[in-house]
Amino acid sequence: MAGLSELLGSTDPVDVIVGIPSFNNGSTIAHVAKTAVRGLAHFFPDQRGLVLNSDGGSSDETPRVAVEAATSVRDELDPGARERIAVSSIRYRGPSGKGSAFRDIFEAGARLGASAVVVLDADLRSVAPEWIGRLAGPIVSGEVDFVAPLYRRHKFDGTITNAIVYPLTDAVFGGGIRQPIGGDFGVSGRLAGLYASKDVWSSDVARFGIDLWMTTTALAEGFRVAQTHLGAKIHDPKDPGQHLAAMLVQVVGTAFALLETYEEVWTMRVLAGQAPTFGRAEPVQLDPVRVDVGRMEEQFRFGVQSLDRIYTLSLPPRLWTELRAAAMNGAAIHDRLWAQIIVHYAIAFHRRALARDQLVSSLTPLYLGRTATFIRRNAGRDDDEAEADVQALARVFAEAVRELHRLWKEEP
Repeated sequence: MAGLSELLGSTDPVDVIVGIPSFNNGSTIAHVAKTAVRGLAHFFPDQRGLVLNSDGGSSDETPRVAVEAATSVRDELDPGARERIAVSSIRYRGPSGKGSAFRDIFEAGARLGASAVVVLDADLRSVAPEWIGRLAGPIVSGEVDFVAPLYRRHKFDGTITNAIVYPLTDAVFGGGIRQPIGGDFGVSGRLAGLYASKDVWSSDVARFGIDLWMTTTALAEGFRVAQTHLGAKIHDPKDPGQHLAAMLVQVVGTAFALLETYEEVWTMRVLAGQAPTFGRAEPVQLDPVRVDVGRMEEQFRFGVQSLDRIYTLSLPPRLWTELRAAAMNGAAIHDRLWAQIIVHYAIAFHRRALARDQLVSSLTPLYLGRTATFIRRNAGRDDDEAEADVQALARVFAEAVRELHRLWKEEP
């Protein structure tokens, strides 16, 4: 399989790239690749397009499936459209991970002169041609540099985003980007070039938290950001109590590290303005999300009992006392307590109160306790009412971040 250098040497300049990072996605990537071609043909009929699969060495022939699927759709188009849309697959450089795949896609966009680069997850079942137009259109027209997705999600899906990533990112950097780790984005060629030039591609930040890194970099470095309605993102929902612990450690560690990267921005209270939202929310049928609240609460109680030394080092006594009482009495982790826990974890991470991986991992039982609180509180509410609860938490985070500012540069 060719690499990036071969692609650059054999491909004419393009206007819009749709990049699809992959690793063993042979069962799902065909639909995404076909949709990418249809989206380019329909929404950018006068632009030169490239569907680019960036693969990590799949053993299930993912690259072949992607190229054949995209080519089959392209060959059904009129001759002019066939001439304008190229299809290719490359083996990305660097360590295995989505970040390495993105780096080659972004570098291709910058060096081939693309005005817009769209990236799509390879396992999407709900992607439609309209996604290409919605993610790339505002960039091609020159309105913005970065377009994040805005999905309709089940009220118990996206719990890491709802409980931590969205309220923390918005409170610190502004912008109001509701899905900062959504997975599907549009970026300008200029921003793609900046991403590719960053010296982060061997780090955990880029390997494990690439989506959040992209969003935060765009916000902190003053690019014009927006979000667009895409409908439902259909994937395989996961029970927060069973499947999301590893993701929590990776994403939250990235969020805390980005506070250090851009401390000169947010400590000066330079917040991005509210991002415009394109399109409109449409009613969709959402897959149910099955959750085991009792198991979450059990893991919360066990964590509080077994990790007391870490919590003593990470949290001020008043919060640790309140948290322990909640675990012992089956009480809720209310919004104020939760926001303050996240703030003090960020401070402990910054001060290296203990090994960072150990610190962030110890947040998992507390996250499960908070998620159980959210689920019980919203069990009888519809998705819109649960969303209002998330927005209320975001307002509490905006107040709690004042303490983050006060403590950040203070001697421990």
